[in-house]
Amino acid sequence: MISGPFPGFSQAERKQINFAHVEALAEKAAKSEYAPPADESKLPANLRGLTYDQYRHIRFRPEKEFWRPDGLPFGMALFHPGYLFKQPVAIHEFTADYTQPVRFSRDFFDYDGAGIEGTLPADLGYAGLRFTHPLHRPEVYDEVAVFQGASYFRMLGLQQAFGLSARGLALNAGIDGTPEEFPSFTHFWAGKPQPGAASVTLFALLNSPSVSGAYQFVIQPGRQTIATVDATLFFRKEVQHIGLAPLTSMFWFGENTTKPFDDHRPEVHDSDGLAILNASGERLWRPLRNDPGRSRTYTFTADAVKGFGLLQRDRNPRSYEDFEARYQDRPGVWIEPKGDWGQGSLRLVELATPHELSDNIVVAWEPAERPALGKPYRLSYTQSWTTEPNPAKAASWVVATRTGTHEWAPHTRFVVLEFAGPALQALPPGAAVEAVISLGTPGTELVGPARVEKYPEGQSWRVAFEIRLKEAAEPTDGAEVRCSLKLGNDYLSETWTSWLPL
Repeated sequence: MISGPFPGFSQAERKQINFAHVEALAEKAAKSEYAPPADESKLPANLRGLTYDQYRHIRFRPEKEFWRPDGLPFGMALFHPGYLFKQPVAIHEFTADYTQPVRFSRDFFDYDGAGIEGTLPADLGYAGLRFTHPLHRPEVYDEVAVFQGASYFRMLGLQQAFGLSARGLALNAGIDGTPEEFPSFTHFWAGKPQPGAASVTLFALLNSPSVSGAYQFVIQPGRQTIATVDATLFFRKEVQHIGLAPLTSMFWFGENTTKPFDDHRPEVHDSDGLAILNASGERLWRPLRNDPGRSRTYTFTADAVKGFGLLQRDRNPRSYEDFEARYQDRPGVWIEPKGDWGQGSLRLVELATPHELSDNIVVAWEPAERPALGKPYRLSYTQSWTTEPNPAKAASWVVATRTGTHEWAPHTRFVVLEFAGPALQALPPGAAVEAVISLGTPGTELVGPARVEKYPEGQSWRVAFEIRLKEAAEPTDGAEVRCSLKLGNDYLSETWTSWLPL
C-alpha cells in the first residue's frame, strides 16, 4: 500500500538519520517527475467507507505504545488508515545508529465497535502518528502532538484542548477559481528518546506536484508546548501563492459579528484574532470574521516579520457555554522566525462557513521573492502552542471587539473596543488616554470624537466611536479602521485593525 517516489525504505538499515539525510531525499525527489500516491481505491473497501463513528472506534492499544515499556519520557502511537485518512504514510523509528520501518500490525489496534470484517493487507501502512508525554501527572501519558492528514499537525500544552492546526506548507489557499494544492507528509522518522529527555525529534518528507521538502520538528512539551521547525523546500514549478509556517483555524461567530445562526452559545471559534509583531516593533491585532456567503483575503506587509499567530484571547467559559468543546481551553499558536525572513507579507484568508465543522481561517507568511526552482529554500522558526494572550509583549492589548448598527442611522456602525494590560491597569479613571483612529477607506468618516474611559468594575479601558459613509460618497460595503491608545507622546497599546461592514 505504501508507494511514492522514495524507494528503498522497506529494510532496516544501520545508518544515521538526520536532517541532511532527509534533505537529500527531498532534493532527489524534486529532480524527478512527481509520482502521485496510490489511488484511494487501493485502500480496502472496509476502510474506505468507514463513518466518523466507526473510525473513532479503531483505537491504538495503550499497551502497544512505543517506548513506554522502556520507561522513556515519551510514547508514540499510530493512526489507522480509513474514513478521511485514505493515503497511508511510511513511519520509521530511529536511534543514533539505526533506522527501521514500523510495519503494519493489526495487533496494535482494538477494532471493537468499528464493524470491520475480513483481513487487512500486511503492507497497509498508517495514517499518521501521535506523541504522548506525562504532561499533567507522572503516571499518565497525555497526547502532546498529532500528525495526521496531508501536512497537518496539532499540539497541546498544559490544560489545553485540541483546536487549530498548523501545516507544513500551504499552496494557493483561498484563491477563487484556483484549486488549493495540499502537500503531504509521506514519510516520518521518529527518534527514540533518551531517558530523561525533555524533547522528541521527528523528521518528515513532504511531497506534492509543485514541491518536495524536508522537515525537522523538535517538540518540547510543557505549560506551553514549543516546537522548533526547520524546513528545506525544493520547488518543481511556479506556484501563485506560497504560504510558509501556515496556521489553519475555525471562526464561526463571536462578539464582533452578527449571529444569523440559531445557536444557544454566545461565541464559537478556535481562534478569535491574528496577532502580528513587525520588524519596526509595531504590534497589530486583527479580530477574525465570518461573513456568510462572502470570503475575504487580506494582505499585511511583514518584511522581516518578528512574530505572528492565531490566538484565542477570550478564556472565559461563559463566552462559549460549551463544556464539551472547551473552546476556552484551545491554544493559540505564536510563530517566531529564526533569522531574517526577508521581504514578504502575511496573507489572511477568511472563508465563509455556515457551521463550526470547517476550518475556514488560514494565515501564512508569503515571501516577496519566489523560491528558485530546484534550489533549496530554507526556513526555520519556533511555534509556541500557548494560552498566553499577548506573546508579542504589547504594553496593553485588545480583549474584546463589539460592533453594531441602528436602523435609524444607515451606513453607520458603532464600535466598542476593550483594552487591558499593565500599561493601562494602574492608570486612574481620569487619565487623559487618547484613541488614535484612522480610516483606510475613501468616503468614510468618524462621527464625532471617540470616547475613552476606564471600566468602573475592572482594570480595562473602553473606546467607543462611530464611523459612517459620507453623504454623496461612492457606495462601499465597509471600511478598514485602525485604533490604538496613547497617553501624551507614549503609545500604550497594540494597534487594533479591522474591516467593518457599513
